[in-house]
Amino acid sequence: MKAQSTKKTNAKALPTSASVTEVNKLRALSESVGDFIRYWGFRRIHGQIWTQVFLSKASLSGAELTQRLQVSKALISPALAELEAYGLITMSEDGKKTKRYSAAPDVVPVIKNILKEREATIIASTKEHFEAVQKIHQKKGTTESSLQDSRVEELGHMISLAQFALNFLIGQSDEESLACWTAEALKAEAE
Repeated sequence: MKAQSTKKTNAKALPTSASVTEVNKLRALSESVGDFIRYWGFRRIHGQIWTQVFLSKASLSGAELTQRLQVSKALISPALAELEAYGLITMSEDGKKTKRYSAAPDVVPVIKNILKEREATIIASTKEHFEAVQKIHQKKGTTESSLQDSRVEELGHMISLAQFALNFLIGQSDEESLACWTAEALKAEAE
């Protein structure tokens, strides 16, 4: 009597070279987005996870993200909680109590909220420090001050412009913001 095989066949098909290429290119894109958003005060892993979840047709589990990004669960888990707290991703549980993550349908309000909480505070603090230096500079006068008068004025204009631009973005409706940002991005791309 022939021994029956106890091996279970894998229901998933082996990845084709095309799908391996897509996975590798998606991982590279995720890393690039991660590098980009580090300049906004996030961690690289936030951008990597968000890109994967945003582009995926189906919600993803932490294990799937770990595999896709080739990083540890210890790095993925807290980053998922942070992205969820920011409102950039949402969590649901499937029938097996596996947590699955999807991208928030509209990121503009999230971006605006982050701009309000973080960037607006930074600009306000910068303006406050500038005004203190400007006051001392004006009190000493241009002959006694060690600061270049025209540069002090120029920096003040830059800070005011940054504050105005930020307030403009925050003050727009989400639809106006998205339309404005998209138009500017398309214009920059065409140049």
